[in-house]
Amino acid sequence: MTHGHCASGAHHAHHHPPADAGGAKRLTIALAIILVFAVIEVVGGWISGSLALLADAGHMLTDAAALALALSAQWIARRPASDRFPYGFKRAQVLAAFVNGLALLVIVGVLVIEAFGRFTEPRTIDAGLMLTVASLGLIANIAAFVILHPDAGDNVNIRGAMLHVAADIFGSVAAILSAFVIMATGWMAIDAILTLAVCALILHSAIPLVRETTDVLLQAAPPEFDTDRVRQALVQQTGVLDAHRIEAWQLTPGDNLAAVHVVLGDGADQEAAMQGIKRVLREQFGIGQSTVQFEIAGGHRQRLSDCHDLQHEVAE
Repeated sequence: MTHGHCASGAHHAHHHPPADAGGAKRLTIALAIILVFAVIEVVGGWISGSLALLADAGHMLTDAAALALALSAQWIARRPASDRFPYGFKRAQVLAAFVNGLALLVIVGVLVIEAFGRFTEPRTIDAGLMLTVASLGLIANIAAFVILHPDAGDNVNIRGAMLHVAADIFGSVAAILSAFVIMATGWMAIDAILTLAVCALILHSAIPLVRETTDVLLQAAPPEFDTDRVRQALVQQTGVLDAHRIEAWQLTPGDNLAAVHVVLGDGADQEAAMQGIKRVLREQFGIGQSTVQFEIAGGHRQRLSDCHDLQHEVAE
């Protein structure tokens, strides 16, 4: 049996606002900046012989690929939903962020191996050229970071791209410090030491990003979602005797969905119960869309989709 208010509930996920076009524009500008200065650092690092500079250059090239991936995901996410993809392509951004996080981990592995190699076989470094190129790279990275920062809080895809750029800022600073130390003391090992320090900073950002996006892709419940608390809150609604099979997952970070089986007393007002349940899920637990299946005590079942919330969301 389907409640009259939810006749179109099967297609409720077809309506989503398009991804932020401003975010795509900022990604494009940041990509252009990073790509140009990545080429400059590759040439400068190769000529100067600096591992820290080559590390930063390699990371900037990966940044360019990460930003291109994030940009393509931003546009893919704007594609409308369909019968085959009822939730649209919003998760393309999560997938892009996941790939970017894994790329950061691979970069760290390569840099750590090369850095330890430099301890046993030090190389001569042109500190003057290294300082000049690293300074230019720092300016470029800061500019890209400032451009991306406004959208990073609400968009995990852009946040992943921004973390690449943030790690590059530390890389440029490390290269600059390394150049100053070499110019003052001639101690070449500082180049490898600061490279390892940058690797630690990259891991500090990359591991949480991979963990968060993995949770979303595996449809884990939202952070701090407690089924016992949800059950207790729902049984306080008029007519609700019990709640079970409470399932919640994330479409993207912050875009939470849930499904729940609720037992109603015989003769309970199903419409009022549905509104109360959805209100509790939305206001107390941050569930934007929900599907409720009623089980009448000693009777039949009804599946009620979150149509009213959807209409409110679309109107906004």
